[in-house]
Amino acid sequence: MPWYFKGMTISRFGIGLMSGTSGDGIDGALVDFADGKVRVVTTHFHPYPAKLREEVFLASRTDGSAELICRLNVEIGKLFGKAAAALCKKAKIPLTQVEFIGSHGQTIRHQPNGKNGISSTLQIGEAAEIAAITGCWVVSDFRPADIAAGGCGAPLAPLAHYVLFSDKNEERVVHNMGGISNITWLRAGVGIEGVTGFDTGPANMLLDMAATHFSKGKRSYDKNGDIALKGAVDKKMYVHCMAHPFFKRKPPKSTGREIFGPAYFNGLLNIFGAVKEADFLRTLAAVAASSAVNQVFAFCKPKRAVRWIVCGGGAFNHALLDEIRARLAGRGFVTMSAELGYGEKDIEAVLMAALAYRTLNGMHGNLPKVTGAKRTAILGKISIP
Repeated sequence: MPWYFKGMTISRFGIGLMSGTSGDGIDGALVDFADGKVRVVTTHFHPYPAKLREEVFLASRTDGSAELICRLNVEIGKLFGKAAAALCKKAKIPLTQVEFIGSHGQTIRHQPNGKNGISSTLQIGEAAEIAAITGCWVVSDFRPADIAAGGCGAPLAPLAHYVLFSDKNEERVVHNMGGISNITWLRAGVGIEGVTGFDTGPANMLLDMAATHFSKGKRSYDKNGDIALKGAVDKKMYVHCMAHPFFKRKPPKSTGREIFGPAYFNGLLNIFGAVKEADFLRTLAAVAASSAVNQVFAFCKPKRAVRWIVCGGGAFNHALLDEIRARLAGRGFVTMSAELGYGEKDIEAVLMAALAYRTLNGMHGNLPKVTGAKRTAILGKISIP
């Protein structure tokens, strides 16, 4: 057993920090792990400055420079450290009482099926900077260990979804709608070995690009889905989008900005640029909903009505929710994750704390059935102040 596990039991307060593919800022959660339970003490959102968000997107492009990525790595790490401090200040709990921080960082590239058969991933947000600012041990860079074990490196959320939402009697789907959409399938009464999950395709990523494009930069997203609610699904655009091969690919699978990013969006504009904004947004909402619901019933094959638990930023988009409800008709019903005790924007930050907790207690953090890894792996790298 590695030296840092000998005689060590991490048991109380931990912080989880997460910034998703939408690149809007840092979600933080202060979590109490007393008695092996997961109790959220408080949460905090730390927004990215507009210029930093633009640079994150620039760095994520194929022509993103090494100089930019190198600088952003440190700049984002410092911001993550400040977010952790702000979280503790909000909770009125000193950082000295926090035993560890789990940081996902900011994804720049995620290539689970890369060239020459090489899978790779890159998250930035220097953990040494977080450790220096907070004085806490920091566990970061969770995906590479799973990739080294033959997996996709994602999704990692199903482990947390199982801990938070599994039920002995109900068939449940946890649908996280961030920039990318992913689901976790929780069959009634099945242990962690029976958990299934995978990325289903785009969610907020394309919707945000569309809102930015049509507003000429005045809006970065369609708040509450208000514009999309006024639109109708454009049938030709919908059929074109739903023909994407990723939706038919069997899990395990993972995706990101590399497939459904600016190049894909610009391709849509070239073909469907004349579609009205409201209809364009409504169509993208329908694609996000249909692709998720269709894949659950194709690949998971639930035998009875499911409780469809929604979380992530997309849970606040009423057009997305309407499209999901329409496609679930007679097959399930929608529940907001907050109704079950965990806020829609908080769950992935809780996951980061839970993964760090498992790492520091010598437990694996991946689910091979979900990621496609050949074995379980203890995830992350440890930075000590």
